[in-house]
Amino acid sequence: MKLDFISFIPAFLHAFLQNLWIGCAALIIGIALGVPFALIVHKKNFMQGVVKGLLVFLRALPVFIVMYISLGILTMTFSADDTSYLSTPVLALLIGLCFTATSGVYDASLEALRLRDAGQIDQALLIIPNIFRVFVSVASTTSVGAALGVKEAVSYSLTTAERMTSVADRVAIVLFVSLFFVCFVLLSRWLLNVIVKKKFKQPG
Repeated sequence: MKLDFISFIPAFLHAFLQNLWIGCAALIIGIALGVPFALIVHKKNFMQGVVKGLLVFLRALPVFIVMYISLGILTMTFSADDTSYLSTPVLALLIGLCFTATSGVYDASLEALRLRDAGQIDQALLIIPNIFRVFVSVASTTSVGAALGVKEAVSYSLTTAERMTSVADRVAIVLFVSLFFVCFVLLSRWLLNVIVKKKFKQPG
């Protein structure tokens, strides 16, 4: 089989939508947990010790380890249709990414609360682009789901590459996917910097 980029790229972008929706879902859960955690710590609630300990735990565990532990537990206790958007591998990936998203949202929210109390409202509003940075990080990390069999852009590319008879075509696919994710991160960061400088009047 020979590589046909005209048909490969649209199919790849369709598969990338899976990465985006998983990233969005992880971010929503991260906001639901991270913002309340930040409020508890900021207000010095009696639960702040528990929250800080939990966050240390969340930061310490690599996404890969959380994914595989979650997959093992879910496989034994939960059955989901592997063709659905919430298959067992997707749920395991989501759990792993939620750790990263919660930690990132917590940091952004706590900093925003401190700036608000200091009267620096404009700076506190930077929580919006900061949370988007968390999304970009989480969305790009969704590619590790290929190791679990999650049907997303990287797994689609690997499956396609395996069908290629030419080594050059396989290398081309790997290079394209690598470049795509690098560009996704770099363009997102560039867009954020432009928005921040324009809307939030950042110097430089």
